[in-house]
Amino acid sequence: YWNDGGVVQGNNNCYNYGNNKRTDTYAQPGKASGISLAKSDMECTKVRNAAVADGIELLPASGICPKSKNSETCKVALVVRPYATYGNYADYHWYRLDSNGMWSHKPGQTQATNLDNSNHTITNPETANRGSYTDFCGYLCSCSDNVQGQGHENIK
Repeated sequence: YWNDGGVVQGNNNCYNYGNNKRTDTYAQPGKASGISLAKSDMECTKVRNAAVADGIELLPASGICPKSKNSETCKVALVVRPYATYGNYADYHWYRLDSNGMWSHKPGQTQATNLDNSNHTITNPETANRGSYTDFCGYLCSCSDNVQGQGHENIK
């Protein structure tokens, strides 16, 4: 679904993927709530708060997302390439816990993958090689669409 080599892959980013919601708009944390993040806002607290405004809930590292009757919830992890260090190259990135217990992510327009920057399977986004995304911002629960993306497929 996410790795179609076309519209879905090219028009949906890590935030879409983490939330398992196709918008074809390169969704941004907070945008659904009227919050617009600038590059200078790329720090954990601001990006996390923008996502919470969209309805994503904070979760402790050992927490498990609650089950929902009409949709799925999934554990996601947020990381940031901070403005203080990277200036206009500052950015955020999201990882998603798949049903097989492994983590995956979709960097920009590229394919979703379960590999980190060292080509190792992601067992923990805190310890994975995240490249320049140096700030680990924590875990959250996203109430995701259980139809889009075939639910929480296992990405390889």
